[in-house]
Amino acid sequence: MILVAVLLLVAGVLAWRWKTRVGFPLSARLAILQWVGLGLGLIALLASMAVVVPPGQAGVQVLFGRVYAQPLPAGLHFINPFSQVVEMEVRTRNYTMSTVGDEGQKRGDDSIAVISSDGLTVKLDATIFYSLQQARLPEIYSTIGPDVEDRIVRSEIRASLRDAAAALSATELYTSKRQTFVDQVSKALKAAFEARGITLEQMLLRNVILPDQITKAINDKISADQDAQKMAFVLQKEKQEAERKRIEAEGQARAQQIVSQSLTPQIIEYQRIQALRDIGAKGNLIITPMGGATPMIQVPAKK
Repeated sequence: MILVAVLLLVAGVLAWRWKTRVGFPLSARLAILQWVGLGLGLIALLASMAVVVPPGQAGVQVLFGRVYAQPLPAGLHFINPFSQVVEMEVRTRNYTMSTVGDEGQKRGDDSIAVISSDGLTVKLDATIFYSLQQARLPEIYSTIGPDVEDRIVRSEIRASLRDAAAALSATELYTSKRQTFVDQVSKALKAAFEARGITLEQMLLRNVILPDQITKAINDKISADQDAQKMAFVLQKEKQEAERKRIEAEGQARAQQIVSQSLTPQIIEYQRIQALRDIGAKGNLIITPMGGATPMIQVPAKK
């Protein structure tokens, strides 16, 4: 754009000088060319000076290899027409390294292989969220360049994960020390990124892939623990049922003891006679008392 502006301005100046050396009607035509060239040249010059930085981006000015220290925020700016503006994203970005081929920035298995303290190789899937610090964009551009992911982010993730994993066993990475591991990696990454003008927002450990033999051993242990818990529950239930039966038996024995203590021979004889009378009152038999002996019972024949 600046070259077009310069050419138009030069054409306007030349037309202005030539029109005084020639006669009419060529001088009139050169006058028109003069004003058109100068007008369009000025418009093109102003257009080459205007730069619009889109939302979520910031601009870094570069003039003949010199990087300006002040970045350009989103919006309209008027700059040196010979300057180049490099746009860099300041929004939150994510970088994923995964075993699944289409989840991360790289195709294929891009997980991080680390060596645990017990000498086992463990694969990790990780995602980080980060952003570039707008005030330090000129520094980032000068020292790293616009491609911070391949030059800084990727290598720092690998180094931090491997350093932190070396202090833990494979089983601890998979179970009890997982959050501790994430906190340690986040702390290391935050410090490394801050030194480069990058802000770490969050680190996620998405998956821990253990060797097959370790996975099987962990699953067997979990299954054994579940079986033990189930057996403890069954034993507790059986113990409670036995206690219930003991209490019930003690209650029945106590009731029988109370009943047996309250019965006398006279009461028993009275209840026996009373029962026989009730049976005889129904007309189905005849009772003949015979002292304490067994009564004689006559049942009428059916008609």
